[in-house]
Amino acid sequence: MNKWFIVLLIFLFSTILRLWNLNQMGRTWDEGAYVEMGYRFVQLIQKGDFTNSYWYKTSDAPPFARYVYGLVGQLDISHYDYTFSRLVSVLLSSLSTAIVTLIGWKYVSSFVGITAGLIFATLPFFLGFSQLATLESFIMFFFTASVYYFLDFLENLSLKKMIITGVLIGFSLLTKYTNILLLPLFILIYLLWYFHVGRNRGYKRLNYKLVGIFITALITFFLLWPMPWLHLKEVINFNYEWRIIGSKHSVPEVFFGRLMLTPKIYYIVHFLITTPLIILGLFFVGLKNISDKKKWVLYALVAWFVLPFAQSLYNFRQHGIRYIIEIYAPFSLIAAIGFDYLVSKFTKSIKTKVLYLIPVVIYMLIILIKITPYYLDYFNILVGGAKGVYEKRLFQLGWWGQGIKEAVLYVAKNARTNARVGLAVEPLTSVPPIKHLKMYSFEKDKAYDYVLVSYFMIVREGFDDSSIKKNYNLVHSVSADGASLIDVYKRKVGNM
Repeated sequence: MNKWFIVLLIFLFSTILRLWNLNQMGRTWDEGAYVEMGYRFVQLIQKGDFTNSYWYKTSDAPPFARYVYGLVGQLDISHYDYTFSRLVSVLLSSLSTAIVTLIGWKYVSSFVGITAGLIFATLPFFLGFSQLATLESFIMFFFTASVYYFLDFLENLSLKKMIITGVLIGFSLLTKYTNILLLPLFILIYLLWYFHVGRNRGYKRLNYKLVGIFITALITFFLLWPMPWLHLKEVINFNYEWRIIGSKHSVPEVFFGRLMLTPKIYYIVHFLITTPLIILGLFFVGLKNISDKKKWVLYALVAWFVLPFAQSLYNFRQHGIRYIIEIYAPFSLIAAIGFDYLVSKFTKSIKTKVLYLIPVVIYMLIILIKITPYYLDYFNILVGGAKGVYEKRLFQLGWWGQGIKEAVLYVAKNARTNARVGLAVEPLTSVPPIKHLKMYSFEKDKAYDYVLVSYFMIVREGFDDSSIKKNYNLVHSVSADGASLIDVYKRKVGNM
């Protein structure tokens, strides 16, 4: 009773943390691609049209998340804010928090589980994505749930647990192709378990139920998205052009003050500079403690954390650690192990340990309050925080349209009816529709009453704002912890 009550409290804490400012960030770049494309999938299902080429020609990602967003998106499709679709993301991310808590509780200790859940719930980058109608909450939930049930499967290798684990892997693959990493991860975890536990119990090295997990995953994948298997040529050609031809070079991004092709150390660097520093320190303490304990399940956590970094070898590196976001679950568990190791030097009482945990939670909440609602723009003090990044132009900020909504609403509140607004921002799909404003993509030779300029446009797209500063006054800035994401300019009286 106490265990499940505490897990419920952590789930509710995570949910409330995501709900209170759910739509303040504004619509971001990829959300429409999931909600609106999902809406189209649902329309095809309603019509019974399963032969339409849309099923396999839009195969940049498997469709399960789009199925769900398409269903919920019936309530969102005519609105700027994808509120209901985002609620799905909130639910899945908070369920992931509960699973992380359960893993720590079951395989290490109750205190480690509680600590890991609270750390996980308050990580800025994960929190930001868990408020958006994108893939990240789906990835986190199914990846984490798959690992949890696989560890549970290893306890007695039952048929029931084999099927559950296989189905979860199937849903993971239906969420994103790169979740195929679960297969080598599970093989590695199985070998760790076998040489530490399974061999002593008399199990064979290759158990048929392990193979059964992967077969169940493939069956699940096929049943929910059979179309690509019937049109393999089109799907292979699409993904070859998209992922191989289109990714011969890495993505251009601002990296330590230079616009360059992202290097192979990109994910490692972004992990180090976008993770709260104290939690990062606890993580390294946790790694040291794991090396001393030499327990197979703790080694499994390390493998879970490390393996996604293999994607560093693939050229399509961008958006911080968005593409390896599944590392946050094992990271939180390892950091919690590090914290438990430190506080255990002072007390063995779990009640006293919880008191030591309170400052850590307050530290995380202070970070969130300072950066809210632009959690995707968090940087730690290793690079001077978001403010230091902005002032030195070290990395990209506002790269997914963060802050555009707030800037436009400021103009809507202060501008006259039919005011002309020039938009030097990306993407324009993040601009909320305001009936009494006339909004245009900015052109240098045109006159406007207001102009919106994003930091991203300047550092990433090379936008020259010198003429704007000459002819307009800065009247408002959308800020994230001292970093200006969007500047709002008003035309000077008598100019132009």
